[in-house]
Amino acid sequence: MRDRIIHKDGRALYDETQNDFRKRAWHVFYIRPRNERIAKQILANHGYEVFCPAIHETRQWKNRQRKKIWFPLFPNYLFVFTYHHEIYTIRRISQVVNFVYFAGKPSTITEKEVDGIRKMLEIGSLITVENQFSSGEHVRIVSGPLKGHEGILVKRRNRSRFGIRLKAISHSVFIDISQSDLEKLKNAD
Repeated sequence: MRDRIIHKDGRALYDETQNDFRKRAWHVFYIRPRNERIAKQILANHGYEVFCPAIHETRQWKNRQRKKIWFPLFPNYLFVFTYHHEIYTIRRISQVVNFVYFAGKPSTITEKEVDGIRKMLEIGSLITVENQFSSGEHVRIVSGPLKGHEGILVKRRNRSRFGIRLKAISHSVFIDISQSDLEKLKNAD
């Protein structure tokens, strides 16, 4: 059943079979370089639910001083759980360059993808991000903290790596995993 808002002239303003604008979704925003933390804080202060996955790395300086540094997992990207009509308000914040869109429509990522990245960060093992899609087998995790998540299995240097694809920003997030925790899916995306 098609759900449309009809203008009095009889034109359809938007077709909700493509994207339901009345529901909240994780919208993707492109942020000015090195402004992820500031933008996250500003949006959180305005009452938005913001997701900016980050890792902490210990770096050693020339004077042998060690320091823990915060690095965003996806530099210049921020995910905000909001309604479609609020993305234009968010875009007015000076640290936000624009929202990410494809074919003229705002790009979103699913709740399952956000949950999968959060769980990968909680596990604490090495996480890598690639800005290109890797080809691999389509699999589902059957045990462990990521149970139920679907993604791709890529083998590199005798290691099995499970990855979640974020098509909205053309990135993949990978984590080491045992093949015994996976099952192959018959249908590919």
